[in-house]
This record gives sequence, C-alpha cells and structure tokens, in this order.
Amino acid sequence: MSCSSTTRGSPDTSRPSLPAFPDLRWSWQLPLALLTGIALGLERRRQYRELLELDDRLLADMGLSRTDVEEVRRCSLYVDAWRDSR
Repeated sequence: MSCSSTTRGSPDTSRPSLPAFPDLRWSWQLPLALLTGIALGLERRRQYRELLELDDRLLADMGLSRTDVEEVRRCSLYVDAWRDSR
C-alpha cells in the first residue's frame, strides 16, 4: 500500500470533526482549539501504537501488513492530515 494509492478525493471518515464551541469569548476559543488538536493527535498516536502491537496474522485479517502501517505513518498524506488537524 503506497501513499499514492489513496485518492485525495475520498472523504476522510477516520478524522473526527472538531466540536462546535459554545458562544465563549474569543479569548477562550484559541486555547480550546489547541487542546482539541492535542487530544486528536494523542488519539491518533494511540491508535497507531495499537496497530503496531497487533501480530502479523491479525493485521493480515484486516488486510494490512506491518509495512503498510509503518508506511502510512511516514506518508505525506498522514503528515498533511496531522498538520490539518492542528
């Protein structure tokens, strides 16, 4: 599974949408957005770690290989998604 095999036109359903903040003063919106971005990054990192903990047989049952998981982490699309979620 190479980075180029993923189409950019497909919607990203794995990325949770950011919550709509209540009508707070503008000074609170930036810290809340930063904390939300940090939480999303930590969740993504946890999911990646969980995938790497699975053995090769379980990954193959999902149609993945260890190389696929590691390649997606290094892929520019992953980096773009990480940057966009911040």
